[in-house]
Amino acid sequence: MIWLLLAVAQASAAQWRFVTEDFPPFTYPADTSANTYAGVAAGGPLVEVVQAVCARLQQDCAITLYPWRRALRLAEQGQADGIFTLVSSPQRQQIFHITRMLVTSRYSVFARDDNTFVFSQPTDMAGRQVGVYGPSGTSYILSERLKAVPDVHLHVTADNRRLLRMLASGRFGKKGVAVLNQDVAWHLIEDEHLVGLREAGEMGPITYGIGLSRSTISEAQFKAFEQALDEAIADGTVPAILRRHQLEPAY
Repeated sequence: MIWLLLAVAQASAAQWRFVTEDFPPFTYPADTSANTYAGVAAGGPLVEVVQAVCARLQQDCAITLYPWRRALRLAEQGQADGIFTLVSSPQRQQIFHITRMLVTSRYSVFARDDNTFVFSQPTDMAGRQVGVYGPSGTSYILSERLKAVPDVHLHVTADNRRLLRMLASGRFGKKGVAVLNQDVAWHLIEDEHLVGLREAGEMGPITYGIGLSRSTISEAQFKAFEQALDEAIADGTVPAILRRHQLEPAY
C-alpha cells in the first residue's frame, strides 16, 4: 500500500498526456463542430474512463485527439504518456504497459450492395482487394489472418471515414470489400449518410484497452493506474459509462 501511495504521489507531480483518435463510438472530438480532428480535445466513453481513473489518482491528465498514425508515433516516441484504444500485440507490449481489456467489439467484412459476397472464413478473401484501416490493430490482425490466403491484396487507408467512402464509390473494384470494427462502421455509415453498403459477415471479436508508455511511465505508476481502474470497475463507475454508451465490456 505504501509503495502504491508513493507511486501516486510521484505520478501527480506532472501532467500525463494521453492521445487517441477519431474512432466513434469509442472516442471522438469533444467538439463535433471542429473543422479538423487533429489536436483537439477528445470525448467519448473511453475518454470518460481515463478521466475517472485520473481523478481517483488525483492525477492531472490531458487527452487530445489526433489521426491514429500521429497519435501512435507520439506515444511510441514517448512524447505522449498514454494511448487508446489499443489492441494488445507482442510488439506493443514491448513499448507500452497495457491495461486489462475494457471493451469488446467485432471485426466485420463490409461490401457494396451490388456485391453478393458472403464471408465465412479467411480463404473467402482470395483474389479480392481488401481495404483496411491502418497501420492499426485492425490491419495487424487482418494481415495475420490472411497470411496463408493466396492472391489477396490489402489496401491500407489511414482513416475509417475515407475507407468507407472508397468502398461505397467502388474504389476497391466489383469484388472489393473492407474490414472494419463493426461498431465504428455502422456509426460512420449513419454519420456520413453512406448508402449502398452492407455487412457481409463477421470476422471475429476484438478487445481494446489503454496503453501507457514504458519510456515515461514507471512500473509503479502503471500499477497505481491499474489499481484505480480495477476499483472504478468494481464500484460500478466504468460499467455505468459503458452501459450508457451501449458498449460491451471485455472484463
